[in-house]
Amino acid sequence: ITVLQEKLRLEIENLESVGIVSAQRVRELEETVRKSENERKRMHNIIQELRGNVRVFARIRPFLPNENDNNVPFVTPSGETTLQAVRGRQENSFQFDRVFAPSAGQEAVFDEVSEFVQSALDGYNVCLFSYGQTGSGK
Repeated sequence: ITVLQEKLRLEIENLESVGIVSAQRVRELEETVRKSENERKRMHNIIQELRGNVRVFARIRPFLPNENDNNVPFVTPSGETTLQAVRGRQENSFQFDRVFAPSAGQEAVFDEVSEFVQSALDGYNVCLFSYGQTGSGK
């Protein structure tokens, strides 16, 4: 019985030492994760600042079902960052950080603004302002 008790005591000591080593390893890995997450946040914020803290997007809404399809659009996209506004013979061109055509869905818009959402989740102050008519897809 004494021999079995000694073997059991040695086994318990061995398991306790393995448990201590495992707990230390877990703490080391958690610290690595914390450092990596802080670095990701820092790099994401730098990228946001380089792209511009203030960005202006324009979204052209499609014709609504009750509108006549024969209407000539007043505003049309003229590339990824430009839109044309035509009224009579007067034509104006406006530059934006991004222009969404009438065919662009909510997913395309969200892909552009999701970086702001991530910044908000990371604890940074973020403001998204949407302006337009009721039902225009803000």
